[in-house]
Amino acid sequence: GSLAVSVRALLAVGATRRVGIVAFSEAQQTEIEDALDRMAATDDTFSAALTREMEREEDGQYSGLFVKNLENVQGDERDIILMSVCYAPGPDGRMAMNFGPINQRGGEKRLNVIFSRAKLHMAIVSTIAPEAITNVHNDGARALRNFLSFAEAQSAGAQDNAQAVLATLNPD
Repeated sequence: GSLAVSVRALLAVGATRRVGIVAFSEAQQTEIEDALDRMAATDDTFSAALTREMEREEDGQYSGLFVKNLENVQGDERDIILMSVCYAPGPDGRMAMNFGPINQRGGEKRLNVIFSRAKLHMAIVSTIAPEAITNVHNDGARALRNFLSFAEAQSAGAQDNAQAVLATLNPD
């Protein structure tokens, strides 16, 4: 929903910036693709802009909008990266701390791959607050929690808080 609205807004301004979307799982990737398709089906202007972006090439190389998941985003840079973090508590009210590849050994490096795909700007659409991530003994989950904390502070204009979070990410 809100991610598709963000994409529509980005494409409406003339799409001089190249956009990529990174989801945390294949299921999230598919849901985003479906949301974009649903929006395009009801909005001719967006449909034309989306088609233009999906076919965009520069110097013979594909440079258009992509929707990828953590597993297949390596190597693709875009001016703007939208990161989708969509998790929720289960029927029992508890949230599983399963963040896919982020939970695996070196998961924090996968996050770095996402961050480094953005040349100019990165935005996050998240269904969870940083404090919802409680398995901070896991390096990847802790890095995700810290990054969400940083993004939240940065978004609120709390520069001191954002810098304090950054200092904890890499004390050296």
